[in-house]
This record gives sequence, C-alpha cells and structure tokens, in this order.
Amino acid sequence: MDELVARSSDGDIEFALHWPAGGSRTSAANATRGSLRVSLRGKAVWYGSDETTGFEWTWIELLEFLAESWLYLAIEDGAPLGVALDTVPRMVAASEMAVESGSPLGSDLEREREQLEAYRLTHDLAEAVQGAAMPPLWIVRDGNTGWAASTTATAKAPFDELLDVLRKVGDCIASRLNGVSDARSREAVRSWHARNSHDRLKVIEAATGYPSELVAEVESIFYSEDERDWTTPRSDELLAAARLVGPQPRTTLRPILGALRRVPLSDQSDLDRASQYALTVIADTHDEPPFMQGYTLASWLRRQPEVVHRGGRVDPEQILVPWNVPLIDASFGLGDIDAIGCWGPSHGPAVLLNSDARHAASSARRRATLAHEICHLLVDRSSSLPLVDVLGGRTARHVEQRARAFAAELLLPREIAGQMLSDHEGNEDRAARSLRSRFGVSSELLAWQAKNSGYRLGSQTRQFLSKLVSNPSEFRW
Repeated sequence: MDELVARSSDGDIEFALHWPAGGSRTSAANATRGSLRVSLRGKAVWYGSDETTGFEWTWIELLEFLAESWLYLAIEDGAPLGVALDTVPRMVAASEMAVESGSPLGSDLEREREQLEAYRLTHDLAEAVQGAAMPPLWIVRDGNTGWAASTTATAKAPFDELLDVLRKVGDCIASRLNGVSDARSREAVRSWHARNSHDRLKVIEAATGYPSELVAEVESIFYSEDERDWTTPRSDELLAAARLVGPQPRTTLRPILGALRRVPLSDQSDLDRASQYALTVIADTHDEPPFMQGYTLASWLRRQPEVVHRGGRVDPEQILVPWNVPLIDASFGLGDIDAIGCWGPSHGPAVLLNSDARHAASSARRRATLAHEICHLLVDRSSSLPLVDVLGGRTARHVEQRARAFAAELLLPREIAGQMLSDHEGNEDRAARSLRSRFGVSSELLAWQAKNSGYRLGSQTRQFLSKLVSNPSEFRW
C-alpha cells in the first residue's frame, strides 16, 4: 500500500493518505480512490470506520477543490468577518452574529451573508467531498499563522508549513493521475499545476474580499502595469489595508491607499529588537485571554527605561522615536478609521493618523490610538498583522482585544485607577479629574480601568463610573 503522511513540523496538523496496492487506474475516479485520515493535535477529525483508519473516497475531488481554491487559501487573510479563530461551529456562529449586528463600516447585510458563504465554499475542505457527510475542515490564514479547524478541534502552524502540507497532498493525488488519459484527469492535473496563475483582478478580489464589480472599479488605484509582478499571487500593504478597511468605493479608497503608498520603506532593526523582547514576555501566555496578554505586555513596557515619566505618565509618541517609527497625519476622508499602521516589505514602519477621525479633536483619544498601535508594532507584525493594521477596520477580534487592553494599561494602570477611586468614595468627580489630567486619558478609559482593577468599589462609585462610558449596558458589575 502506497502512503503519504504530510504534517506540520510539530505534528499538530497531519494528513495521512493511503493508496491500495494493485488498484485500477483506468479513470480519474478509480486511480485516486484511497483513504485519508486528518488529525489535529492528535485528534482524528476525518477518519473511516474508527479514528485509526482513513476515510475511503475518490480524492480527485480534493485535488480539484485545492486547485480551484488555492488562491483564496493562500492570500485571503483572517477568519470570515474578522471573528476570533475557534472551532468551525463557533466561528460560523460568531460570523452570523456579526452579520446580524452589522459591521462598523456599514456594509449591507446581504453582502455580508454572501461573503460568509463564499468564504466557506473556498476554505472548507469538506466541500471537496460531494456525496458524503464529512465534518467541516476549514483552512484559515491568520497573517503568518495557519489554522486548521474542524467541529471539535483546531490546530495551528506557521502558514507556510500548512500550505506545504496541502501542496504535498495535492502533488500526491496528481501523481496518481500520471498516465490516466481521460479528460477529467488531464484537466485536474492542468488546473493543479496552474493554481498560481491568475490575472490581477482575481488576485485583488481574493486579497481584499471585494465583490468582482467593485474590484473592476478600484483596480487602477492599486498598481500600474509595471509596478508589480503579478505572476506569484501574494498580498501586500495596499491590498491588506483595503481588506481591513472593507469594501469601499473608489472615491473613499483612493485617499487611504494614496497616503499609505507615500510612506517610504525605512530601517526596522531597532523596532525588531524591541519586538523580540516583547514576544518573549508573552511567550508563555498563549493560553491566557487576549486582554491578559495585553496587560502583561503593557506592564513590561512601563518598566522599561524612559517610558514612564514624572507622575506615572507615558508619552506614546516618545516611545516610537527610538524605534524609527514616524507619525504621519493624513486625511482619509472617512471618520471611522482612526489610524493605519504599516510595516511591510515596501512601506514603513510608520503610523498614519487620520485627521478626519474623532481622535483629531481629543488629545486623550490620540494617545490611546498611538498606544494601541504600539501593541501591534511590538507583537503582531510577526503573526497576525505582517503588513498593516487598520484601527477602526476589520482586524481580528482577538488581536484587537489584546491591543485595547494593552493601550489602557500602558496609559493608566488598573491598580492606580482602582485605588484612587476606592480611596475617594464620595469625591469621585475630583478623583476622576485628577486621573484624567495626570495620565492624559479619557473618562471612558478611566472608568473601565477602575472597573477591571479588582478593587471593591462602593455603589456610589460604581454609579458614577457607569455614567462615564458610552454604552452603560455593557458596563455591568
């Protein structure tokens, strides 16, 4: 019996494909009949009569699916609608909830539903098995990390490793069709070998998630014909930013990408060194909630020399100076986007602050925006955000949760906020004014930090803090 076992370097993602000896190879179907077992973190998610055997099928269907979906698997970044990565049922449920609640940029619900279905059709390997009820098996790119997710288990690996596992599976199936002359075999092999051959419109569509009619409208904003080699499908800073901003008309997208295009490439070595230290700080916190990782990272940064000034105040702009990360004020013409951080191979590192956003009129909001981007600069460039971040866009929620917690803790530690409000019960307004002035934060950030401090606050203090937040219904004790 011939066999292929393709796995990630840590063995957490494994595809085991078996071919019976002496089988007929007169057609595409019988040449590729074999058994496939897929396991994630040691748990079989696709299997046959029991978890030790493979599922028997004609795997030309998987080859055809991989060839057709390869572009989307390779460069479509993030789970659908930016939901947290999890098992498939939870991702689907979260995506459906996001559709019903509407996106922050106002996309229409029907388009969001179509986007979710299109994602499933190109990322769920179970779609390759027509005629059998296989559990879902989604392949999801999260920046430089790849996830395989099924109903009951998930596993991750460097994305290049996961893609190489799928390539080995495709090559193995294609090799079974050597010498098989029927039309289906020839077309499947041709499509597989041409899986990276796409025109620029198709690449833009896959990288941005924009509908084809919008891609045709905005195509010229991205590149001129001689500006980029399109023979190898890949994303870049402009395509990634467009995806995170969400589908936008040409008039809206042009100033955003224009500002990003003008950012020159600069030396990242100092920033890289800071990132290496930061990543070691959270290396053992992967099982913790994202917000706890953010708190841990912020506490570490506050302990570094020249970060905290007199009175405990932090100046985010000054933190960026030794890392050679400039701040650039730009008009995006869209108030929902606060900032764009870029750090890819062609632009940056830099932070573009949107002069049309709400933070433009508030020093506290500007400081929070910069602190938020500092988190991405430190720990997300090597994983979830290898190219850009759009604050106010569709960045994955677990990444944003960590950055929000980091920004709040960097500017005003929970311990200080909680103790101050606890010590000044009955005089909360004076205490809040003192904290806002001393640390340069908004009333809302102050309220959340006090609430999350763990201090026992009296009912009067809790009522006072509830009036400081924009959505009191979420501010429950």
